Amino acid sequence: MSESIPPARDVWIIGASRGLGLEIARRYADVGRSVVGFARSEIADAAPFRHVAALDVGDDVAVDATVDRTIRERGTPALVVYLASQLYQGSILTRAEGDLVREVDITYLGFVRVARALARHKDADKPVRLVATASTLGYIGTPSLDNFSAAKAALLSFARSARHELGTRGIEIAIVSPPHMENGADLVGPQRYPMSWAAPRFAREAAGHRSEYLLGASNRSMQAMARYAPGLARSIMQGIGADALERGASTVHA
Repeated sequence: MSESIPPARDVWIIGASRGLGLEIARRYADVGRSVVGFARSEIADAAPFRHVAALDVGDDVAVDATVDRTIRERGTPALVVYLASQLYQGSILTRAEGDLVREVDITYLGFVRVARALARHKDADKPVRLVATASTLGYIGTPSLDNFSAAKAALLSFARSARHELGTRGIEIAIVSPPHMENGADLVGPQRYPMSWAAPRFAREAAGHRSEYLLGASNRSMQAMARYAPGLARSIMQGIGADALERGASTVHA
């Protein structure tokens, strides 16, 4: 695994309880990295982690205190990968207000809280690479996943906009979009990638040099299509949204 991050310092995975978070933790542990896992729910497999901590990224006080305590105990991490998200499938007309707020709070504002806490508490002389996990849904809105799409779009915009300010504090912001895959959301997309394909590539990109990257040919094709054939892109995304709407509301929290 080619990396740009110092090998002796921790890798933090926020949203490590299952899915992609747990899989990339295994990849980093396999190459000898010291991995710290954070999750609101119990982590399904603690084996890849040197340290685990409960964390609800929707709680600003808890985020600040947990980041502060972990840095004091273990030092400033080299890499922080933010995978926490909340997704509700179903019509925007029937979803509860609290669900809408929670979706944005976890998917987008949690990343902002982590970035602010790192800027306050990291060692000034130790840079941190902070990775936002984006989504095709953030680049191209999707019916019945409209609020989640908006949250991912906000995450993308913030990550791009905050690069300069946070860069002056030694925080390098990167954006990596995983491909459509088996991740618990159970969405029908243009191409489904196995976790065994996605996890090692995501881990490599997160620890690498690029500031923004979309994994998977389908992701890159959809982005190009949105630019050059927007009607076709909307048609495909409407098909994904219609499938999610038919399945009904469900939640995913990493």
